[in-house]
Amino acid sequence: MEKFFLIWVFLFGATLSTAAQEDEYVINQPNNQNENRFEKLKNPDFSNYLLTSSSFTLKKRDIRISNTNVIFSKASYGLTDKTTASLSISLIGTFIASIKQQVKIADELKLGFSAAAGQIAALPTDSIVFFTGGQSMITLGDHQNNITFGLGIYYAKSSFKLINEEKEFLLSNIYIAMQRQLGKRVYLIAEGIYFNNYNILSGSLGAKITIKESMTLGAGIMPLAWIDPSINTSNIEASAIPLLTFRMLLDRH
Repeated sequence: MEKFFLIWVFLFGATLSTAAQEDEYVINQPNNQNENRFEKLKNPDFSNYLLTSSSFTLKKRDIRISNTNVIFSKASYGLTDKTTASLSISLIGTFIASIKQQVKIADELKLGFSAAAGQIAALPTDSIVFFTGGQSMITLGDHQNNITFGLGIYYAKSSFKLINEEKEFLLSNIYIAMQRQLGKRVYLIAEGIYFNNYNILSGSLGAKITIKESMTLGAGIMPLAWIDPSINTSNIEASAIPLLTFRMLLDRH
């Protein structure tokens, strides 16, 4: 039951960088066009990776709808160009509200801060898991190519015993995530997440494809390794979960 719960926490917690130069020689013009071919199609899914979040926020009045593995859904709304509010729900009873604030340091250097609260799950046996927490992140790059370093801490309280036979616990993590544009519509995504107080390593490796300029489809795997030092420091349990994502950006400008 503990492993099953943690898998949903990770999925939720998730589901919580060219200038053209003109040249007088005709022979160089095709090269310049190739350098800029990626910029002709903007990335509609720049605020998140497959699991974790970047520092970027939506523009004012824009709406983003996302779904992960059919089970988890999230709707986000740009309150301002630097503030995004979101609501997450799931088929297991998730109902969490969150807000993210962006702070611009430089053109390609952003800070982000987010906070969330609500319930992770509501099970048929009247068992409820409440959740609150926040994270900070720094993103280097632009909407097309970037890397993010993040720190998070989360508190959960349940009506039944979960991890280590406890009803309430803290989860703190550090993560690094990268997005690289491989083609006009294709992005490589790689993430690493470490939950230090429970010796859990997770993340994702996959790709996103842009559809019709406003939607993306993502696919990948989420590895999950659990080290139990109370038994043996070399005892590692590992598994992998497939990831399928859908995101749509409604540009209201």
